[in-house]
Amino acid sequence: MRLTEITLLQDLHRPEMAPVRKLFSSRKFARGALVFEPRAGDQIFIVTSGRARVYLAYRDKEFTMAMLDAGDVYATHTRAYVQALDDLEILIASVSEVRRYLGSMPSFNSAMIHVLGDLLSHAISVIDTLAFKDVRNRLIEFLVYEARRLPRCRECRHCGQCEDGGMVSLGLNTEQMATIIGSSRQTVSSLLNALAKDGVIQLKGRGVICIPDIAVLEACAALEN
Repeated sequence: MRLTEITLLQDLHRPEMAPVRKLFSSRKFARGALVFEPRAGDQIFIVTSGRARVYLAYRDKEFTMAMLDAGDVYATHTRAYVQALDDLEILIASVSEVRRYLGSMPSFNSAMIHVLGDLLSHAISVIDTLAFKDVRNRLIEFLVYEARRLPRCRECRHCGQCEDGGMVSLGLNTEQMATIIGSSRQTVSSLLNALAKDGVIQLKGRGVICIPDIAVLEACAALEN
């Protein structure tokens, strides 16, 4: 999920923020790499490109808590893991060093408040979803959320068939989607094919799904409740 629409990247490149910018160093991670393990020191990082997944793990189960996009900020002292969903680049600094400048960066404080609030909200949604909804509904809700969050591909905006939906490039394979919603790759693949057979989605390629009408797809989940 997108944690916040507030980005710190522009603020960090303002001339007066030069001392703060110097505190951050850039690091890159390949797609699929484990970026941080639980309680990996007292650091804070900002995503500059790519996406990362924040998740909890217990034995053989994983629970996705958040999806970080460019401009999102997160700290490493939690019990969560962080994994690169794409080729990922971040800016990272020590919390203790950044703390000295928080008074001069109101956007940073605002972003952190949004992150904490949205993360708590999503954590409750995860508990609700895993406890009370089946895999099919979890997949539909994920697709609906991403369809409304992500921009439509250019070719879909001009095809004349997706006025309310769109062709969404998730950038995720079936296994990654399965991990996010707490299921298996085989189950997600079967459900996607079934939704495609019902005509509510069209599978255009790896990670690319056309949703002619979001409301129709969403109604498929509502009918099950």
